[in-house]
Amino acid sequence: MDHLQRSRLNLLTSDLLNRGTLVRLEPETLSQRVMSDRARFIGIHRMKIAVDDNRHPGPAWLTREETISRFGNCESWIYLGEQNSTFHFALMLEDSLPRSDDHFVGLRALAFHLDASESTLLAFAQALTAWHKRHGYCGQCGTPTIITQGGHVRVCSAESCGTTHYPRTDPAIIVLVESDDHALFGRKPEWPKHRYSTIAGFVEPGESAEQAVVREVAEETNINVLSAHYHSSQPWPFPGSLMLGYHAKATKTQISLNDQELEDAQWLSREEIITRLNQGLFVPPPKISISFRLIEDWFNQSATIPLKKLLRQSGAADF
Repeated sequence: MDHLQRSRLNLLTSDLLNRGTLVRLEPETLSQRVMSDRARFIGIHRMKIAVDDNRHPGPAWLTREETISRFGNCESWIYLGEQNSTFHFALMLEDSLPRSDDHFVGLRALAFHLDASESTLLAFAQALTAWHKRHGYCGQCGTPTIITQGGHVRVCSAESCGTTHYPRTDPAIIVLVESDDHALFGRKPEWPKHRYSTIAGFVEPGESAEQAVVREVAEETNINVLSAHYHSSQPWPFPGSLMLGYHAKATKTQISLNDQELEDAQWLSREEIITRLNQGLFVPPPKISISFRLIEDWFNQSATIPLKKLLRQSGAADF
């Protein structure tokens, strides 16, 4: 399996969406599409997604008329692209809009119930909405910015400045570190009880992704990485990261929580994970995440029972 195939298996990475990069440069075409009967809008309010009461917890893709009836207007929109002969738009709702939490759900909760194509659309919508929320003013001169190119660019409104601002993505590495038949797992204090995951961290300026793998593992656990192999990537719109997944080999040294970001880190074998699962003492990361994919691929290499089957047998949620 090559990197492209691996990446397509990660949730939020569907390739079915035609993003219409060139269409964004054509205001007349965009105007036609936003008024079309084929247009569908998804409302996003305070970084939660509007849901359909008849499809709960499914997202509420609304026609223009339905959008106006429910939200009052649909002017602050982002063009997401075309999929299945439908033009998809994200609607950026004002924070001041009265909201019932029964009608808006976070993407993390929704993603468990969606197919790859729909989850990709919503991840795209959420990432862009989060960027717009943070870039209402020019970082160069402080003047308000205006939306152009279908919501994919903001331009400073000051004639003396006119700086163009593009959506940004923050690269981060996430790595499953192996030594012999063990893998390295860490736990943050704010996570649910007994949850363990792989090591992750942001790539620093002037640093390669592979250097970030070595640095983050050493900072968090004191483990020395000897080699690293790229696995796949996944957009992670919370609010705007790109997770670069790796498998790495390391010397099995004594763990030390150097930067105190983790409250615990352990080397675990597959057998130890099975025992902990049966005892309710090991909770993996959510199955929508690339961290789960990294663990699953490693575990299944030498396991008699696939990890997801074990999780279902243990009664783990959402498996």
